[in-house]
Amino acid sequence: MNVKVRGGQILSGEITPSGSKNSIVCLISASLLFDKPVTLKNIPEVTDVQKLITILESLGSKISWEKDKGVLSIDNSRISLNDLLKTNFADIRGTLLLWGPLLGRFGHVCFDTLPGGCTLGRRPLDAHYKAFSDLGVVINKNSETEIKMTAEKCRPATIWLSEMSPTVTENAIMLAVSIKGKTVIVGAASEPQVQDLCNFLNQSRADISGCGSSVLTVNGGKTLKAIEYEILLDHYEIATFLALGAATGGEVRVKNSIPDFFPAINNEFYKLGVEIEYEKNTAIVRAGQFKNDRVLPQQYPITVRSQPWPALPVDLLPVFIALSLATPNQHQFLFHNWMYESGLFWTSELIKFGANITMCDPHRVLVTSGNHLRGTTIEAPYIIRATVALVTAAMVAEGESTILNADTLYRGHAHFSDNLCRLGAVIEEI
Repeated sequence: MNVKVRGGQILSGEITPSGSKNSIVCLISASLLFDKPVTLKNIPEVTDVQKLITILESLGSKISWEKDKGVLSIDNSRISLNDLLKTNFADIRGTLLLWGPLLGRFGHVCFDTLPGGCTLGRRPLDAHYKAFSDLGVVINKNSETEIKMTAEKCRPATIWLSEMSPTVTENAIMLAVSIKGKTVIVGAASEPQVQDLCNFLNQSRADISGCGSSVLTVNGGKTLKAIEYEILLDHYEIATFLALGAATGGEVRVKNSIPDFFPAINNEFYKLGVEIEYEKNTAIVRAGQFKNDRVLPQQYPITVRSQPWPALPVDLLPVFIALSLATPNQHQFLFHNWMYESGLFWTSELIKFGANITMCDPHRVLVTSGNHLRGTTIEAPYIIRATVALVTAAMVAEGESTILNADTLYRGHAHFSDNLCRLGAVIEEI
């Protein structure tokens, strides 16, 4: 899919964000821990959800997805591992979240393909293997892609994660829930999707304490009950709509915007000259933010650095890079992606618009704002928020732009073009 965008737009209006893509990918996987039906609500219509549904159905799950209502009903009472090796796990990174619940449910798994995902560079799985082995899982890697894991000797323990990763934390939680006894997870990630998993399991009679902190205690081995659960709204999408409003100079209001999650993110907006206001749970970016030309810090460059939650998530960094291009006067911004060594190479596409960007090293880019952007044809990377950033730049630029191979938008944002049209955008999928 290619996307054609008319530049020079001013987006305005009110929007409601979708359910969290990262939460639903995790909770669909967590449903494997249940031998009875569960119902999940507020489901975003993104391609990663459909891919996971296809995988679970290949294992014998009975799944009903009412897309118009955003409701997903999953019955894993009769799943089997017989066809596991025939299943393609390589398309999305989220399939590695099947490891913990499958080990908890069956005690063993065997894969001959490993998860894929966004092209962000080397993304080793060592932290997952260590967390599992610390809980007693026996791991055998027969090749670069084939792996067998056995959980018959699992026991509760205090484990220290080697990486404060949401997916590692989630896998450890889902396995620990199935192990009778007390497991303590130190160095846990506290991102919203991790909190969503803990809340979902606790409502199902699991016993997890420390939710939202870096130390989680899981009293495992409890029988989980069938429940209905509504997932969190997507904080990435909330930030994206606010950034699009600010970049184009319009007033955008985002309903149900979870203000408690946003102090650190809003601080990064403020560094770029954008102030986010709230009316109860509605976040507002007022029109003409950059026309006010608020005095930015005199120490240049202004540094925007992604860090573990509750700081700025690394996945949102591209959105802020695009936003910085819209500041009218010449300012310097240093953007630092500490996690991924290939997470910033896509910024070369922004240069085609006329942006002044210098790659300092694989983890840092220097952006000098104030250049006049012009529409062009660019190639989207297989990185969700980077493609969103290119759409943002296209809306700021003069003239029309075409973004080639932009399908990755729908891995993370439901009805992306339709939502932007509701805000007044002229955008066409071709």
